[in-house]
Amino acid sequence: MVANATLAAIAKHGVTGKAGSNVYQIASSVVNPLVIQDLASFMYHHFKVAPYTNSKGRPIEVSAMKLFSSMEDFSNHLLGEVAHRRSGLVAAMATPPNGKLTQKLDSIWRKSMEQSKYLASIYQPYTFYGGRFDNSNTKRLMECLSEEEREEFGFEVENIDWKDYISNVHIPGLRKHVMKGRGMYS
Repeated sequence: MVANATLAAIAKHGVTGKAGSNVYQIASSVVNPLVIQDLASFMYHHFKVAPYTNSKGRPIEVSAMKLFSSMEDFSNHLLGEVAHRRSGLVAAMATPPNGKLTQKLDSIWRKSMEQSKYLASIYQPYTFYGGRFDNSNTKRLMECLSEEEREEFGFEVENIDWKDYISNVHIPGLRKHVMKGRGMYS
């Protein structure tokens, strides 16, 4: 789709010989948006049906992704999760931890929490991004094409079936070309 739109833009602007900047968004936040909740659901269902395997060849079970509406919600969840896991670990120990071990465990939990918050702050601009991408220039570009060119170089964002694309094109492509087939369930 991006390659097709690029070829159409080159064909349109390459013949004029005029210098200038033209921006074409091949995005869908205005028309046919892919929202994060849907993306998370598509990934969950894909990996539930076709899981990766661990080093022993056993399927890795996935759970549904928990999404947050703010960094504060994430921090509160993180605090609760750390407290829950810490108490579960202490309860599972044969003997209660002594003062030194408790300090060490607290230090590990604190560092883990700080690292998680740090990573979340790095990705915050992407995960809570409120901008929208307008593809009206791209729609006008499409209108300049002949009917034959539209059929050959179709890049209508409104026609994307996101569930099909993510499940049957994007993730399988990542598995094949990025992961090179590693961790595939047989």
